[in-house]
Amino acid sequence: MNAPPLRLVLVDDEPLARARARRLLEQIGGAEIVGEAGSANEAERVIVAAKPDAILLDIQMPGDDGFALLARLEPRPAVVFVTAFDQYAVRAFEANAVDYLLKPFRAERLAEALARVRTDLAKPEELSRRLEELLAAVGRSGGTGAVEPHLDRFTVRVGTKQLILKSADVLWFGAEDKLVFAAVEGDRHYVNFTLDELEKRLDPAKFTRVHRSAIANLDRAVALRPGFAGTWRLQMNDAARTEVPVSRARARQLRSRLGA
Repeated sequence: MNAPPLRLVLVDDEPLARARARRLLEQIGGAEIVGEAGSANEAERVIVAAKPDAILLDIQMPGDDGFALLARLEPRPAVVFVTAFDQYAVRAFEANAVDYLLKPFRAERLAEALARVRTDLAKPEELSRRLEELLAAVGRSGGTGAVEPHLDRFTVRVGTKQLILKSADVLWFGAEDKLVFAAVEGDRHYVNFTLDELEKRLDPAKFTRVHRSAIANLDRAVALRPGFAGTWRLQMNDAARTEVPVSRARARQLRSRLGA
């Protein structure tokens, strides 16, 4: 006899990420999406109303993060966390035997996570204990968040493997056609962050927003050149001498920071 489908709520502030999760869930089967949300506050309302078996929960969201949301839920459903490479969170997951998916994940890995959810649901008391220990480990059980470390590395998909990039190796982050990329020496890789998220997570001593569609690594900058109508171009130290656009609105702040 086939098991009934898992009732899931998808929580991710990126509509494209939720759409991709829907496609993968349709592909593997065995799950029914009973709600979606793009923020912790919205998710809390959806989860209370839908009472799902499990939530597919992104950690990094504007406002309250996934841990803060989970701390407010009572009772707590089973959870599969979704994250870009985050050493602090991953260590906490592994220490407390809680499943997680690294973006961008594949259908096979999602299917494994759902199988584990079914196992978790069969042992509710153990699941509750592990989630409580996880929240304590990341400093969320009391409702106050721990200081999140700067994003110093993250994953991108290259073919069939996950490539780990160091933030320090990125020349700049840009956006085109609503997709965000990391520009490294001679290549670009799409990432699972918005520029607003990156602006919050990256080390502000090294990275700065220079345009609504660009964040530059100042450690890789070598020159600031005037452009058209009050704009500027920030030249990087790669072999191609890449130039990053600097908007007129952000030029004064950048020049002041560079002592120009």
